[in-house]
Amino acid sequence: AAPAAAPATAASTPSAPYLASLTPVPRPAASAAPAAGGGTLSLQFKGDSWVDISGPDGATVEKALIKSGESRSFSPGQVARMVLGNASAVEVQQGGAIVDLSPYQRANVARFTVSSDGSVAPVSH
Repeated sequence: AAPAAAPATAASTPSAPYLASLTPVPRPAASAAPAAGGGTLSLQFKGDSWVDISGPDGATVEKALIKSGESRSFSPGQVARMVLGNASAVEVQQGGAIVDLSPYQRANVARFTVSSDGSVAPVSH
């Protein structure tokens, strides 16, 4: 039985680094504390809207049709770029303050980037 236990221990040893490598995944929850300081980006949908939201690595965070009455919230550094369809029906707040989307809007579609601290800026073409 002891030789069988040794391979089981050896097999479980490689999984420890995998668990350690997954530890950074919960970081957005850990960054909720700095978010309380004002960096959280919140979206309140007053009407149906489509969104195309990308992370800092360019990967899609969310691409969907979102129904009126729903909301989304993102920690600083979680998103890097947003495109909001039917933008007039979306209220964007950064750190609790409403963001005026009109500088980022054309034909009721808002396009903007989000810096690592959660502040909003125009998309550079």
